[in-house]
Amino acid sequence: MKKTPFLFLWLQFKSAFLLFPKLFFTLFASLFLAGGIYFAGTEILKKPDSIKLPIALVLPEHDTYAQMAFTFLEHSVKDICSFTQTDKEHAISLLKSKNVYAIILVPDNFIEHILNGTNSAATLLLPKENSLESILFCTLANAGVSYLSTAQAGIYAAEDTLISYEKWESLAKVQEELNKRYLSYPLNRNKVFQTKTISATGSLSLANYYICSGVVLLSLLTGISQYHYFRAESKELLLLLNRQGLSFFFLLLSKLLAITGIYVLLFFPILVFAKLLPIASLGGFFIYTFTIQSFLLLLSAICPQPGNYSTLSAFLSILFLFLSGAFIPSVFLPEPLRQLGHFLPSALFIKLFQELLTHTFSLLSALQGILIGILFLLLSTFLYKNQKGALL
Repeated sequence: MKKTPFLFLWLQFKSAFLLFPKLFFTLFASLFLAGGIYFAGTEILKKPDSIKLPIALVLPEHDTYAQMAFTFLEHSVKDICSFTQTDKEHAISLLKSKNVYAIILVPDNFIEHILNGTNSAATLLLPKENSLESILFCTLANAGVSYLSTAQAGIYAAEDTLISYEKWESLAKVQEELNKRYLSYPLNRNKVFQTKTISATGSLSLANYYICSGVVLLSLLTGISQYHYFRAESKELLLLLNRQGLSFFFLLLSKLLAITGIYVLLFFPILVFAKLLPIASLGGFFIYTFTIQSFLLLLSAICPQPGNYSTLSAFLSILFLFLSGAFIPSVFLPEPLRQLGHFLPSALFIKLFQELLTHTFSLLSALQGILIGILFLLLSTFLYKNQKGALL
């Protein structure tokens, strides 16, 4: 009698082994689909993260100060703009042929006029058709003008202060020092801004983010073939198990542990061989798989027919993953959908596997996965009892 629970658990493992052919077929079909998506997205992943705007720059000849100033400028915005120094006629031809997004025409003595307050304006030529690139460059140009205006206002304020106190001998020295300090800011963005990288995919690269989404989707979709395993027992067998003292909860727990073990045995070596997960993450992957299988068990308890289960599990898997940001990062979704996605079980599935990928799987995450899995198991037990007439 004492051996009955362990014997039943062993029988469930043997029964789960019969799912291997179906799981292999689903796995390879999904891998073909994933491979097509991967190769289609290879070119996108190779594209540079930043966009450089080609700008034509026309400087006055033999103007050393202008050459030096725009050398500093080119260095400060090298991640956004690339400058081509040329003459006016060639620059206009480049603009017409859409090889550049803007032309900067710098007048003679431009830097000297900034320093003495004459303020000769540079001319900015843009194409007739508005574009995102033109708007971006205008924003950069306006920011530079704002910096220069602020610098001149500060210099004039200092001059007026010195004049009011009749500090005539300090005027030249203060002007020179303030010019150096103020001009260093608009000509060197690194003194004004600190770079902070913000990613919609968090700590994961774009490739790993979608690998994570693909693995979670694969884990859910392969459950389509498990309906008959979850509901295999007839009423007569349930009566026999009841006489042996086995509860409905233990029956479903045995099934859940068995199918989880089979999935780990099949998928974990593949992920280790692909160098996505280390061998040390075996326990975390077992909990991740346990949580997903408990969700599929609940869906099988909800659906009285295998066709309903296949449709519902596939539909909810794709819908829940979309709302949780698996296909489009959640920051790009509308706020109501983003908030809804946080409360779906798919958000936990993604979180658990992302932590496995980044080697940050914690005890708290493990407890969270186990508790959610047990909650799904208890709900499944309640539903199965009602459907089977409380035989167990």
